[in-house]
Amino acid sequence: MTDIFWGGAIIAIGLFMGGSVFLGEFSVWSVLFDGLGVFFVARGVIALVRQRSGS
Repeated sequence: MTDIFWGGAIIAIGLFMGGSVFLGEFSVWSVLFDGLGVFFVARGVIALVRQRSGS
């Protein structure tokens, strides 16, 4: 669950700084921040799914 929070925080930092892939800004830093944020969100979601399925 904390991975989802931190992933969202990293994406929010990019959004507030004005450089985000989600806003159409394609620079090295925006891709890096958003990619890292999406990675952590996906990692958290996968951990939750695995926890619920019992694996």
